Amino acid sequence: MIDDQTVVSLTAFVRDAFGATVTEPPADALAPMVRLLERETRLRRWLPAWIVRRLDAGFARSNTVHPDTARALFAIVRAAQPRIVFETGTYWGFSTSILAAAVREAQGTAVHTFDLYPKAGAHIAQALRPWIVVHRGQPSVASMPPVLETTVPDVFFQDSRHDYDGVRDELILVAPRMPANAVILFHDWVDAQVRRAAMDHLPAADGWRLTRIAGEDPQQLGVAWRRAARAESAL
Repeated sequence: MIDDQTVVSLTAFVRDAFGATVTEPPADALAPMVRLLERETRLRRWLPAWIVRRLDAGFARSNTVHPDTARALFAIVRAAQPRIVFETGTYWGFSTSILAAAVREAQGTAVHTFDLYPKAGAHIAQALRPWIVVHRGQPSVASMPPVLETTVPDVFFQDSRHDYDGVRDELILVAPRMPANAVILFHDWVDAQVRRAAMDHLPAADGWRLTRIAGEDPQQLGVAWRRAARAESAL
């Protein structure tokens, strides 16, 4: 059964889905985020928020993932041990760095990240760039198909459009090509359109299970995974 109201702790999810324990993201993955947050904190002591936004184009508070979500992304991707990760919605590259750190520690190959914004990935951690391929300047539905011809993601982090059609279009492209032990992560799970698209296009008949990871991020992190398929593939 798919139940978009199910909520589990990060610890329980990583244990039950992968038989693993939660691991913490390394300092080099968090460094760009921490540096901008510290800069913004200093600016906010003297200036109103709207001026900070004008002075600091990469202002961290509004343009990065919540610390809870960053921790969950790293722990889940690390436990899934993917070879390839896809991400839509790179923007400055904070979540991209977290994903790449998990791929690096899992001895995987690469994160392919897709964004329409021509300057996407400007704050990707330098040490993690060897694990990242940035695809800029086109909508994800245009830039992903050529990559999918030769590359199959084990994990997909959907974080670009958060309307029903946008989520649906990306799932239709990516999900059918993913392996039996696939994991799909959704930012902005709080949005009913995101949840509905996931429920409509990741059917229980195909083995998909959906849940939300408990945490303090008001945007919420949703997860789809094929637990039964994973168990069978391990036999």
